[in-house]
Amino acid sequence: MKIAMLNCLNANQVCTGAGCLRAFNSRTKHFAEYGDIPLELVAMARCNGCGKGIDEGFREKLDRIVSEGSEVCHLGVCTRHGEEKKECRTITEAAAYLEERGVRIVRGTH
Repeated sequence: MKIAMLNCLNANQVCTGAGCLRAFNSRTKHFAEYGDIPLELVAMARCNGCGKGIDEGFREKLDRIVSEGSEVCHLGVCTRHGEEKKECRTITEAAAYLEERGVRIVRGTH
């Protein structure tokens, strides 16, 4: 099964991707549902920033996730300092865009 991950750009302030990859490789947290199904990570991307919506550049990223054959896309949440972790509007719009193209969305990685 082909998997993609899409995280909020603000996560770059505190995120190396190590937790996401550890959960993916060990089949823990939000990846536990796959059990022994063979997985292939085909994309790991960031959005283009809160409030920007799906501009041309971000649409290209999302279309690449689809063209790589992603069956599922795991979403990370915004990690803006001083705020509760939450899904921003850009990630919500991206999820809808991907779902319309047949990609199942899972909210969470680790």
